[in-house]
Amino acid sequence: MSDSKKKRYSSLYEQIRCEKLHWTRAKAALELKCIDENRLERIEKNRAAIRPDEVLVLAEVYDEPSLCNYYCAMQCPIGRDEGVPYIEQPEQSELPIIVLQMIASLNSTSQMKNRLIEIAADGDVSEDELAEFEKIRQELEKITSTVKALEMWSGKAIKQVAK
Repeated sequence: MSDSKKKRYSSLYEQIRCEKLHWTRAKAALELKCIDENRLERIEKNRAAIRPDEVLVLAEVYDEPSLCNYYCAMQCPIGRDEGVPYIEQPEQSELPIIVLQMIASLNSTSQMKNRLIEIAADGDVSEDELAEFEKIRQELEKITSTVKALEMWSGKAIKQVAK
């Protein structure tokens, strides 16, 4: 399907049901047991807020643990507070990409660590250190995001092996 003809979904829940599982909404409702077809449609079309317990069921039945993180980062009022990034939605990647990103981030940590010590040694971040401090914070954020992506990938892989 070309990009111009690619189906647009109202939500990630609908996209996973359609693209990954190839289920109709009726089939999904049967598998979900506790979410009927009408409720599922309202959730998928963003006409009803999904509850955390429903997210857990969808993540389990759809075998898509990333739905929990998506909910926490994008729909939970705490997670989507733009002023404070409590929860980031990590990018989903394949294992080799995650590992390479992790190695690249970790390779820069020694230099960052030394500079962070210099900045923090006096107990204050001066104005001339602020830009560099922010750059270090952003690099640490990348490491955190990569760790989360690895956790999601490994959780899914372990679950598949256990089946």
